[in-house]
Amino acid sequence: MTDPILAFRRVLTDFGSVYFVNGLVAFIFAASGPVAIILAVGTRGGLAPSDLSSWIFGAFFVNGLISIAFCWFYRQPLVFFWTIPGAVLVGPALGHLRYAEVIGAYIATGVLMLALGLSGWVRRAMEAVPMPIVMGMVAGVFLCFGLDLVFAVRDDFWIAAPMVAAFLAIGASQRLARLVPPLIGALVVGAITILVIGRFEAAPQAIVTAFTGGEWPAPRSTVMPCPFCTTSTVIASGTTSSTIARQENAGA
Repeated sequence: MTDPILAFRRVLTDFGSVYFVNGLVAFIFAASGPVAIILAVGTRGGLAPSDLSSWIFGAFFVNGLISIAFCWFYRQPLVFFWTIPGAVLVGPALGHLRYAEVIGAYIATGVLMLALGLSGWVRRAMEAVPMPIVMGMVAGVFLCFGLDLVFAVRDDFWIAAPMVAAFLAIGASQRLARLVPPLIGALVVGAITILVIGRFEAAPQAIVTAFTGGEWPAPRSTVMPCPFCTTSTVIASGTTSSTIARQENAGA
């Protein structure tokens, strides 16, 4: 059995500035785009601020603990976070389900995905679904957010347009993209623009979390685990596999 002290020293020895910067960039990305999706979906669904703060707290704190444990045990970069396509589906679900019923559907989805993982059917499902269909599902799930980008440029030009321009300019230059990710560059430009034009308004507000128990089985939510599981498994795993395959082909 490995001595915990020696294992901790090995972690410190393997740690470096490059890994810290990569982790920081990944955290900033997770705390910007995906969190914005959660806030947008929750706000459209009528969730209270306490529900939103609890959702974000659980997504970061619980998944962070799981990620540390698995990375430490397996010595591999295994980061566990929420599925963005699955979060997007919460918005339409809240149109006809209560928040507790959606949580119950999430719990049922987790049980279903655990059973699929233990059975080995996930690989077969991924091999059976053509990649163009997977990409079509991705486009359908994120279509509303793509349209929101267009509406943002129309409705708030002086904030959205500089951010879009910064994203495209950085993404078009491989040298700049290596130094600053396009998303981070757009975020910085947006923050500076908001401060310059005086649109930043922050009021002190207490952060309150709330625990909501899931309700299952609920007759109206029995159909939700299937689309949740499909988006989480096929879309998330499909896009990840596609990205890894492209990286391997590029390095070959």
